[in-house]
Amino acid sequence: MTVAEDDKHDQRAATAADCLVNGRWGADIPATDRGLLYGDGLFETIAFHRGVSRLWPLHMQRLNDGCRHLAIEVPDIALLAAECAMLVEGLERAVVRITITRGSGGRAYFPPVGAAPNRILMRRQWPDGLELQRARGIAMITSSIPLHPRHPQGLKHLNRLEQVLIAQECERHAADEALVLDGGSAIVEALTGNIVIVRKGRLIAPGPHPAAVAGVGLEWLRARAGQALQERPFLHQELQTADSIWVINSVTGLRPAATLDGRALPSSDALAEWQQTWLEDNENVCKE
Repeated sequence: MTVAEDDKHDQRAATAADCLVNGRWGADIPATDRGLLYGDGLFETIAFHRGVSRLWPLHMQRLNDGCRHLAIEVPDIALLAAECAMLVEGLERAVVRITITRGSGGRAYFPPVGAAPNRILMRRQWPDGLELQRARGIAMITSSIPLHPRHPQGLKHLNRLEQVLIAQECERHAADEALVLDGGSAIVEALTGNIVIVRKGRLIAPGPHPAAVAGVGLEWLRARAGQALQERPFLHQELQTADSIWVINSVTGLRPAATLDGRALPSSDALAEWQQTWLEDNENVCKE
């Protein structure tokens, strides 16, 4: 599925029957919401398999950290879990986006004191064509739009205009994904995940970069791979023709890049083993 097709799919899926706003069914958000006005909030996109998210603790830790950094009231995690359970009940697999905004009020950019956050949960269907992308790989371009460091670093905040522009660039080139750089040609991340480079069987994660999201999928890989995963700054010009590139996020798992800027990339013998480990850890679950 291309980026444009994925966007259309999300629009079809986001009906009032698929959304909970502060615990009530519906998709109505106040026009004064600071998330809408200023991007003043955070989000998590979480995969559920038979009602279970094995990566839930990592998502909630990042959400908790982000709320504390932005001085937004930390949501009730048990309540979020209960509302997610309502949204995914009876489904073999689904995706839930949790959005927490500061709420309404304040004086322009100046946030209010003691604001009541808005809690928005939206259910999405499982991404079409994901299994095919995992098997055959994705088409990737090098984006011309740089990402620059932001503070606090690593947060899954709502300010995503650069990503929207990168998605449009992907659409123009009929690409599924983008390799995103900073202003100095260091690799930051992909459009929808973190990057893993495979060189002679070794796993290399560029970064940690101050402009990148602290990815839950990468955190899983970090814990699983241990010293087999090297993390270091990685410049775009360091890429070699024999390198493989993977994109990882908490919904799609590991997807290999089949091409980069029209050039075919080699496959990696390690991919199948790591994809199987991902499935066993995160997707092949029984109802708990």
